[in-house]
Amino acid sequence: MAENYQWERHPLAEQLLLGYLDRFCETNSTLSELKDELLHATSTRLFDWIDHLSVEESEAPQLKRVGFERDEFGSFYHPGALFPRVVVGQPRYGVAVGVEKISDFLLARGIHRHIEGSPESGYRSCLVDLQECGFWVVERRGTWTMSPTVEPTEYLARVVECTERWKSRSRSDMEATIQLARELAAEIGADRAAWIVLEVERQYWQTRNRAAQVQKARQDLLGMGWANHDHHTFRSSRRYFRRLVELFEILGFHCRERFYAGEEAGWGAQVMENSRCNAVLFLDVDLDPHELQIDFAHQELPEVEHFGTIGLWCELHGDSILEAGMHHLEAQFMFDELKEDLSDRGVGMMDPFSDFPFLRQAFTQGEQWKVDRARIESLLRRNLIEQEEADQFAHCGAVGSHLENLQRRDGYKGFNQKNVSVIIKKTDPRTLDPRL
Repeated sequence: MAENYQWERHPLAEQLLLGYLDRFCETNSTLSELKDELLHATSTRLFDWIDHLSVEESEAPQLKRVGFERDEFGSFYHPGALFPRVVVGQPRYGVAVGVEKISDFLLARGIHRHIEGSPESGYRSCLVDLQECGFWVVERRGTWTMSPTVEPTEYLARVVECTERWKSRSRSDMEATIQLARELAAEIGADRAAWIVLEVERQYWQTRNRAAQVQKARQDLLGMGWANHDHHTFRSSRRYFRRLVELFEILGFHCRERFYAGEEAGWGAQVMENSRCNAVLFLDVDLDPHELQIDFAHQELPEVEHFGTIGLWCELHGDSILEAGMHHLEAQFMFDELKEDLSDRGVGMMDPFSDFPFLRQAFTQGEQWKVDRARIESLLRRNLIEQEEADQFAHCGAVGSHLENLQRRDGYKGFNQKNVSVIIKKTDPRTLDPRL
């Protein structure tokens, strides 16, 4: 994809899908109740949890008119937007809501239903309620098939083993981490390995972020998990950036648009996507102005004698794929409602850095992490920080991670290239108020 690619808005397509959803909510009271529960209990809208909609065959021409195309499994998807898929001509019409684990969803409601597909397999489905239309919950792992999958016991055992190996890996060795990614991809397939890696990285990030713990608990009360995730952000040192991109390419991701906010910004990012996993990555790195014109995802970046926001964060905490964990997870919410509801629970929100009708974004206030004294002393010896900064890091720690509040509309799939540098500067350990 071209580096200057601009994602477009698709309001007509969204209106069509919202119309389907409204009709289904009117004819299935259980689905309508979930819609209300999600808003009040999790600050989210039902539309952002939908895996797919099932409609009449006669809707196919209308879907094509607003930009949908058929995929290899026969369902409709929109190549230029972030929308649920649409299945046409099935015996039952209705809504399939995506969750991390169907059994958690059923447990949260105290109900018994049959789950189709073997545990931990690529795609599972459960009919929750059938009135005039159907309401399903589904879980998927690296596939867009619409048929529940039953996988061999030996394969599922390898999946469990691979999950444990990624959880228990050393977070101090980049080469060993890349080698482990290769092994997982070879043993269970790149897409399933990618799904495992991101699931585990979310868990690790959550152990170090109170905002994540508060919001995840809210979503778990309804049995939803993090199925509303939008993208995962990893910060990288210049030393390891090419290797980080390589790691995710091993896991089936491809480079999407390159991202930078101007020559003065001092940083850039490579957006990567694995569409089969419904997963997007934002990989951040310090960049000099002349490096914005090169393929910085695949070229070695030489060491420099200064650090921007990203580089210093990695020096203080470690790279995201290693010791530090993700910088933030961005999930889809009702923007104003999440701000108010988290505030009631003692979690503050920073000022928005995107505030458009189609894209609203803000970080929760940063977690303050303790910094290892050896890291501080190393920076001092190399004259990369001042004594005053060293004292601040030793006494107050340094800003670590965030949860990002995101609201998308019109299927807009892109990011804010202009204002994001403002928030990056606010998360610089040298300038952020240590009380936040």
